Amino acid sequence: MEINDKNFFYQDAAEPIVDSILSLMSQGIKDFESYDHWPYDISISDAEDDHRHFNWSFSVCRARDEFVNDLVYDIVGSAGKDCFDEPSIAIAIVIPSGKHQKKINVNRNELFDVVSHELHHIAQNIDSNVYQKNTIETGRLSYFLDPFEIEAFHIGTRAQARLTGESFFDIANKYLQKAWPEGTSNEIERVIKAWQATDFPAFNQNLKNSKNIV
Repeated sequence: MEINDKNFFYQDAAEPIVDSILSLMSQGIKDFESYDHWPYDISISDAEDDHRHFNWSFSVCRARDEFVNDLVYDIVGSAGKDCFDEPSIAIAIVIPSGKHQKKINVNRNELFDVVSHELHHIAQNIDSNVYQKNTIETGRLSYFLDPFEIEAFHIGTRAQARLTGESFFDIANKYLQKAWPEGTSNEIERVIKAWQATDFPAFNQNLKNSKNIV
């Protein structure tokens, strides 16, 4: 595992999940949960209960009519400890009400982006990480420039860039233009630069803690 390798984006853990979700979508299965092995040498839980597996879940959600507009689908991810206090990620595919799930063609590269993003949050060990954010941003910038999110957005964008051959900047810009239409060009450029330039301080803090544990 080399976090600074441009070709690394948690492929070993992400690919089985991505392929499973695409298969579940094509079968019309709306909810699914599973455990997978964590194949990386970094702690993803508290020192006294170091998990080598993580939980992942998948669900299909229907958007209410007033929020549909031109929605084809959306991918929403989250990461953290689940109700059993175990490291987990959750991926939801949001589709319009009335649309047949089996006819929704989720882009594999976009899905890989989101899954890799959430797996990086597990690697940061968010709930036990002592890294101090010290962020002073407000509004949407407080999210996009959160140090934990900067790293995860870098990994997700890196994944999609590697899989598609598109540039990091173009993928990040396309995402931000859609997700943050009120963002100014200067703000969007600032966010992209932060995502590109991260030296993974939160991840490295957890890596340091992991080595101290060993």
